[in-house]
Amino acid sequence: MILKTYPAKSVIEGAGVEVNRVFGYYEVNDFDPFLMLDYFNQDNNMETPGFPWHPHKGIETISYILRGSVEHQDSIGNKGVIGPGELQWMTAGRGIMHQEMPVASREGIEGFQFWVNLPKSKKRIQPSYQSMTRGTLKIVKHSTYEVRVISGEYQGLVGPIDKSELGIQMLHVICDEESEIIINRDKGKNGFLFVIRGEGHINEEKLSPMNAYTLDIGGYMIKGKLEFIFAQGFPLNEPVAWRGPIVMNTKEELNQTFHDLSEGTFLDGDQHGNEY
Repeated sequence: MILKTYPAKSVIEGAGVEVNRVFGYYEVNDFDPFLMLDYFNQDNNMETPGFPWHPHKGIETISYILRGSVEHQDSIGNKGVIGPGELQWMTAGRGIMHQEMPVASREGIEGFQFWVNLPKSKKRIQPSYQSMTRGTLKIVKHSTYEVRVISGEYQGLVGPIDKSELGIQMLHVICDEESEIIINRDKGKNGFLFVIRGEGHINEEKLSPMNAYTLDIGGYMIKGKLEFIFAQGFPLNEPVAWRGPIVMNTKEELNQTFHDLSEGTFLDGDQHGNEY
């Protein structure tokens, strides 16, 4: 059954970008290991201020583009463009600076920004990337639906982003009005579904657009003409100290990180050993 419904709320992020916040700071326990999900959708070519240079530490960020494109750049030399159907999964680890700037186009831009928490044991690892480019996306095609496998496995296909250590499965599902598709929420995990557009039912409970639904353990029959994201993973069950783009385990670690940012030593590596 559906455990709880979370309507998306409009918030301002970056340098003044309006996004739909599906869940975030106040819902950590319900979505663990997922920290945040923002959905953005602009139907014209109006320029947006984007997300200029900013830090991340202790988390992973996922940018998934459905329409339009985003230019990205970071402090370790990576630079490129994320286009339609492409995804960038960045492990911030011990610290990185980056920016993501939408590219103006007549088709506008649509996509998602996910944040996934890192366990304490991996919050100080070297920053890294996994990318999902055109042609690498695994797709299960049915006569009435399509499942794009981003991470984990679905009907024998394994997605290009490997996050098996957290048991993460992430699917993008597009259904027509005659569709019936089964989704399983596994034991020992937290899982949710976010409806992008359209309406339908999940085990006879109604699904509406721009809502996320946390799900109990079990199998679910989803019917209707709708498009949604389904994700699940093992909860970390660790303390969370979160301020802005930095997520650590204690207030002391958080304060030290912001001290390093103010002193210009944020990118010097982990100078504090196991005490930090």
